[in-house]
Amino acid sequence: MRALPLKLEASGREYWRIINNQDESFILCYLDPKKGNHSKFISISNNLKDSNISCANVIYHNEDLGVTIQDDLGDRDLLSILNDDNKDDLLKNSLEILLQIQNSKLLKVESFSKEELIEQMNLFKDIFCKKFLNTDADASIDMLISETIDTLIDHPWVNCHFDFERRNLVLNKDNDLTVIDYQDMKVGPIGIDLAAILVDHYYEANISHTKTLLNYYSNLMKLEYSEEELYEFLRWGCIQRNLRILGTLANLYIENNRSFRLKDLPMILNNLIEMVPDEHSSKEFMKKHIKSILDKKISEL
Repeated sequence: MRALPLKLEASGREYWRIINNQDESFILCYLDPKKGNHSKFISISNNLKDSNISCANVIYHNEDLGVTIQDDLGDRDLLSILNDDNKDDLLKNSLEILLQIQNSKLLKVESFSKEELIEQMNLFKDIFCKKFLNTDADASIDMLISETIDTLIDHPWVNCHFDFERRNLVLNKDNDLTVIDYQDMKVGPIGIDLAAILVDHYYEANISHTKTLLNYYSNLMKLEYSEEELYEFLRWGCIQRNLRILGTLANLYIENNRSFRLKDLPMILNNLIEMVPDEHSSKEFMKKHIKSILDKKISEL
């Protein structure tokens, strides 16, 4: 029996590949029971399977130990395998799965509250700016957060994976695109997941390509949303998501000394700046003030 460490998540979950004496491999996920449990993940897995959505298959669970054992899907996540030849097809497939998730009947999935979404964005001010960069956010950031929440409240709300990014979509051994890491799913604004898959943390935002894929998604939905409306759903979902992620990853470093995602912060900030409307004063503040401080901070670490 062998155990090989895999990815460590911002949530604190640890993943290991377990290989038995017959060379069969499985994935063990550990979460300290004092920090949470796997019950929601297992419940959502069952619901997704009932909706014929390819997802993780949990074959063992020990709540006291904080352990699940899952089928091994392999290592071909979208972030690793996307290239110029397959990118469009795989991203379109991802949008098809996203729409399936949005339309599935998930039991016991709560809605995000307005207060939760605001608190997540405030991580940008309180953690990323103040604690990590040792600077203060100005009034334009408060205005951005206020405008974002008011806008998101009026957008369509659907089942929200809440981290529907390319690392969490895996091409399994049968070449089926499979969704993972959905334990934080709730009902929320439609643009958050659209932003996660189409405005990736690891590449510069490509607005033209994003709009092309949004048009494909619109055709899948068969709803009366224009390209401009869908782009605005994505824009404000991206602003909420990137404000939250910058604060979350900074806090991961401050509280747990985990530096493995610090290299991603400049791109996440750049994409946030790109998505903020040109006329919004926070755009210039982040571009001229926050960006320079972050670049200097990263270079010194």
